[in-house]
Order: sequence, then structure tokens, then C-alpha cells
Amino acid sequence: MKRKEIRKYLNSSIEKQTPNTWDKIEAELHKSEKNNQFIQKVLQSHENIRKRRYKKLSFTAATVLFAFILITFTPVIASLQGLYDKLFTSEHIDDPGIRIALEQGLGQSINETFYDKKNDITVQFQSIMADDKETKLLLTYQSDETNLENYYLDIFEGDTTIQLVDENGQKKQLDNVGWGSRYYDSANNKVVEALSFSSIKDHLGEEIGVVINNITIYDDQVTSSTQASWRLDFTLAKAAISDRTVMEVGEQFTFENETYTIERVEFSPLETRVVVSGSDIHYYTDENGETYEVFSKLEHQFLNARVIDKEDGYMVDYDKSGVFLTANGKKVEPNFSKGEIKLANGTEYVMVFAPVKEQENLILKVGEKTKIALEE
Repeated sequence: MKRKEIRKYLNSSIEKQTPNTWDKIEAELHKSEKNNQFIQKVLQSHENIRKRRYKKLSFTAATVLFAFILITFTPVIASLQGLYDKLFTSEHIDDPGIRIALEQGLGQSINETFYDKKNDITVQFQSIMADDKETKLLLTYQSDETNLENYYLDIFEGDTTIQLVDENGQKKQLDNVGWGSRYYDSANNKVVEALSFSSIKDHLGEEIGVVINNITIYDDQVTSSTQASWRLDFTLAKAAISDRTVMEVGEQFTFENETYTIERVEFSPLETRVVVSGSDIHYYTDENGETYEVFSKLEHQFLNARVIDKEDGYMVDYDKSGVFLTANGKKVEPNFSKGEIKLANGTEYVMVFAPVKEQENLILKVGEKTKIALEE
């Protein structure tokens, strides 16, 4: 990691997560015996920071900490990133937004353990992050006795549900946003899972609970479930919250004799959404009054570049024709784990890509010939 990136990462993590994450970093720093005297100076500086709580780290203390990283080669970056499972930033997790957010130090560190005695499963709640449209909850679960290979927290079409318990004890069902992302670590019989569900951003500063009910089991094309209730209680901190900005576009294009309009582009540190309406984007109702949806030609084209890997989930084949977003000439990875998001009673289709830092010079390429500049 380059020095500039390290400095940016530290500033973001320390500013957003003081004092909670700093307490964990502080504990990690205390483990270094060789640099004990130097560490004490850093920790002394931190005592002043704690009194100011969420104010920025002083330039002197930040410089000292940065120098400590470069000189000792025992990176504090590793301590920061050690607060979550490394698999969350690997290619095993098919949500690029999660990988990028964690690498930038975003999210509220939770690090709470729950033991499910009935199923002999140890759950480690690791991190949570939310913007206006969704919440991501990162957790791992592991067992010495129960084989977890076919265990899923499927809130999309499985038997798993998620509830929010507000500070008044009121319960609310939370809907899925896409499919989430999951990886099974067979060597350790451990599941690494990133759940994606309705935004809880409005509960900032409140003591709330998130309850995961039931585990979905997919075994030889047979779906079953086992009863479970995993509860996480915490105070939703500012570190978990990201903002979302919207660029109105209103640009029309034609693809395979269908007319589409790019309504808007939404930017978040967790994702980039391209929202489209079109002549074949809507729900269908049959003669019996049954309502259902059919993929539009644009949706088929977007998914054409999707490759399904048994272990790593959805991947991208850039050699195939698809729908690709570029920012300043660089391709932005599609997020196929966010499939089947429709808005406005099914009349808008959402294509989700990785977050972009620069919101200028955005080009959407549909198929081989159609290119649309995304601008207001």
C-alpha cells in the first residue's frame, strides 16, 4: 500500500471510529514489546483525543503514528484490517463494494460473539455499514460439530429473516437488497457472509437490535431450514453511516428495438447505481390476474457477462458482451450480487456497479455499439 493511501486510510479510520475502533487498535499496539516506549507516546497522544472524542487526530500524533508504521514494518494497517476477517476483502466475496469499503476503513466495527448452543455454531458479528438504500452486516459463523457447507442466511428466497428491534422494543421486518455475498471456508468449516438488507441509517445514535431468524439449508436441491435466533445489540454509530448523492441524467438510447432512459446515477461509498426505465421494463399480469416479471433485453445484456463460480459466486467475464461502466477510461466492476432490484412498481431497473471515486467522465457501454455519457 502506498504512503498516500496509508495516510488516507488512517485519517478515515481514526476520525470515523474514535473511540471504539481505536480501543481495539490500542490493544493491538500494546502487544508490540520492541516498540513499547514509542507506543506509549502514541497512546499518550490518544488520551487527549479521547477528551475531544470525534475531533480529528492532531497532525503531530498522526505523523508519529504514520512514522511508526513505516519504520517498524509491523503495520498498524494490519491491526485495523485485523478487526475483520481477511476473506471479506478477497475475491471470494463477490460484492466489490464491500471489498472497497473495508480497504478504505469504512464501517462500524462490532466484534461481538454469539453462541448458538442448539446448532453448535459460534457467530462473530464483525462490521456494519449503511447508507440511504441498504445495510451491510458482515459476520462469520463456525462450528466444531455441525457441517456448515450447505448452511445459508438466505433472506432473498430462503427461510431466513431479519428483524430490527428499535430502542422502544418495536420489531420490524427488514427486506433483502440483492442476494448478499457468501463464502464457505472448508478448511475451517467456517462461513463468511455479508448480508444486504433495508437501510437502518435513520436509527443513528440509537441502541438497537438486529435479529437473524432461521438458517436456510440447501442440500442436493432440497431446501430445508433449522431454527435459530441470533441477536446482535449495539448502538449505531456515525462510523457505520455513508451518504448517497444523485445525478439526474434523463438520457435516452435504443437497444434491440427497445427504448430506454437512464433516469439517474446514484453514488455511494458502497456502490454505484444506474437506474433505467424502458419500454420492456414493467411487471406483467396474466389472464388470471397473476403479476410477475420478465427480464428486459437490457437486463439480459447486463447479465450476459456474468459468470457463476461454485466457490466464489458471481464473477465478470470482460471478454463477453455486456453492459459496462467506465470512469475516466477504467472499467468499474459490475456487482452481480445485487441482482433483481426493481423500483417504482417494477418500471425502473437498477444496474449496480462498484463505487467510483471520481464522478466525471462516466460512460455506459451497452453491447458493442452503444455508448452513453452519464452527465447532468
